[in-house]
Amino acid sequence: MSEIGKSLIDEYGNIHHLSSELARGGQGVVFRTKDVDLAIKQPLGPDGQPDGNRNVSEIFRRVRTLPLPKGIQISLPLAILRDEPGYVMKLLGEMKPFSDFSLDGEKRAEMAKTELPVWLSGIQDVKLAMELAYYAQTGSTRRRLYSLYKCAAILARLHNAGIVYGDISANNVFIGKDIPCDCWLIDADNLRLELAAGGHSVYTPHLGAPEIVQGKDCSRPRTDCWAFAVMAFQLLALCHPFIGKKVLEPDEDNSWDADTSDNGPVVDMDEQAYAGLLPYIDDEEDDSNALPGGGLPRSLILTPQLQRLFQETFGAGRLQPHRRPSMAFWALELARAFDNSLICPSCQMSYYYTSDTDKCPYCQTPTSEFALVRTDRWQKVLCGDAKHVFECAIPHRLFHPFSLANGDMDEYEAAVDIANRQVTSVRGTKTLPPDLAFEIISCGDVHKENAK
Repeated sequence: MSEIGKSLIDEYGNIHHLSSELARGGQGVVFRTKDVDLAIKQPLGPDGQPDGNRNVSEIFRRVRTLPLPKGIQISLPLAILRDEPGYVMKLLGEMKPFSDFSLDGEKRAEMAKTELPVWLSGIQDVKLAMELAYYAQTGSTRRRLYSLYKCAAILARLHNAGIVYGDISANNVFIGKDIPCDCWLIDADNLRLELAAGGHSVYTPHLGAPEIVQGKDCSRPRTDCWAFAVMAFQLLALCHPFIGKKVLEPDEDNSWDADTSDNGPVVDMDEQAYAGLLPYIDDEEDDSNALPGGGLPRSLILTPQLQRLFQETFGAGRLQPHRRPSMAFWALELARAFDNSLICPSCQMSYYYTSDTDKCPYCQTPTSEFALVRTDRWQKVLCGDAKHVFECAIPHRLFHPFSLANGDMDEYEAAVDIANRQVTSVRGTKTLPPDLAFEIISCGDVHKENAK
């Protein structure tokens, strides 16, 4: 394995100094270099060492000939390493993988050393309290919704071009530190055109679609949709969508009652769950694997539309892959959910705006005044310091049909003055359009105005 601090040379003679390990999976490992905008990807063999048998040149050639959408945010190979298997790719320096949203390993050890916030003092389960503290610390539901929206938009554009991504995981998706910001997919090795039959399959453990895990089919856009949905559910709800009662509270007689693969029964209940042989924990038609109280309350983290997408994917879509909603629907509803979410200034947890919103459901702090901007297409919550004028961007999606490529672009810049009940254009920017209406909302009392 390449050591941190080691120097690697690419085919053009450029020297790259490894600075830290960024992400690792079954397919390979990614290192940051001392150039903050470049990274090194090295394929790994079964022994965890660089795989010298992997034809990196062929991967480079194949990926470069794919009909990728213009400007698609995927870190493509820039140059092949000269003396070791691997390649150089672009990666913006401030980005972090989605795995950073999960509390594990060193992060859990660090959290154990810190004092939990007051709003969690009543929780007896220390592990759960730490999970919630870290959830809030990493942007709560709101930041996860935004990150998943950006990822879904990239995948939808790939699928529209007939390309399968193939290995969606929290280690392969990177997000910037601000909102709005870029999202990038980093592992281009498995990109390929969808085939009518046959093909190649690769997946990250616990994220594979049932038909792949059971050996019935190969990677397709609909298997990408499954993997994305599992990843999204875990990031938002803090539990796996199939680790329910049958797994956590097994009966002696139920280890053989799940569906089986064509190769015979899978006895281990965890493996049955990961293979899609057990019902979804929130399945509306089958509660045999339900998990009451498991994970965060769905009404706090999911809109009704998102709950329906998960239900279609993991319910009917578990046995009928064609029933799974496409990535475009995920992008649309994740963006809509993000735009309808509030952040609590006290506990930093987020929740959805409704007509009776008056306090944070986590810490009971009264909801601060905020602005809600509307067009005939969309609405968006504008959060900021209610005591001072704050500026925020109003994106493309409020004024145009939802765009996978441009929906997050800034269309206007608004200065929000809660105290004086005004939303105006930021000085030196375009004047806000007359069809943009806004409401100042204060604990259920709504003050309607026109944009200026």
